[in-house]
Amino acid sequence: MSCINCNIELTGEFCPTCGEKKDFNRITFSSLIENVFSGFVNMDKGLLFNIKNLTLHPQKTIFQYIKGKRKYVLNPISYAIITISVYLILVAFLKEDKLVETTEISKKVKSLNKFEKYGYDAGGYIFSKLKFLWLLIIIYLSLFTKLIFKRFNFFEHITINAFIVGHSTIIAFFVKIIYHDEILLFNFLVFIYMIYLVYKVFLNKKEKFFTLTMAVFSVVFAYLMFLIVPFLTMIILK
Repeated sequence: MSCINCNIELTGEFCPTCGEKKDFNRITFSSLIENVFSGFVNMDKGLLFNIKNLTLHPQKTIFQYIKGKRKYVLNPISYAIITISVYLILVAFLKEDKLVETTEISKKVKSLNKFEKYGYDAGGYIFSKLKFLWLLIIIYLSLFTKLIFKRFNFFEHITINAFIVGHSTIIAFFVKIIYHDEILLFNFLVFIYMIYLVYKVFLNKKEKFFTLTMAVFSVVFAYLMFLIVPFLTMIILK
């Protein structure tokens, strides 16, 4: 019997080239549902595997992934997209309250000149949309971690920080459930946990204070870039 993918003669249960199984079952409703959820609820692979191992062993899990141990790990970009998407769905479900202007603020806005009013409106619009751009903070954070912790290439830093941002977003999910008005961008626990993960991943036992200081620096400036760049872009395009 030949492999359905490689046409190589099979001598065992799996193809030695691509790993495809020799025998396969027809797709049924139950097998389809099982395959959809297996990547999310299996503690030995997929989403829950990431959550468990990134919580308990962040440095080991990420470094092993970079070195090639990826069989049971959910892709870091997919992980970040899934956690952020779940958070956004939760926000929509809870109908996140918009910032309501008080009478006093409304009066002040009306008294602004045309340029100031534009800035106020633009700021409010960008602020309301920033949560949909949260994935971009991975790039900003990678710029600083690459600059400071020079051990890996830039795309490996993208991988590392996709894990970090995706995992940190889980904190926002639980905080949002407890405090409905909590905003991802200004969630103090997410901010602190992101610093913690950067510190744990890049930890050098001989330079603990330096690593912590640079972790704080990286996350703070990544946040600032994430908040400032959209405003600058909108001003330039205007």
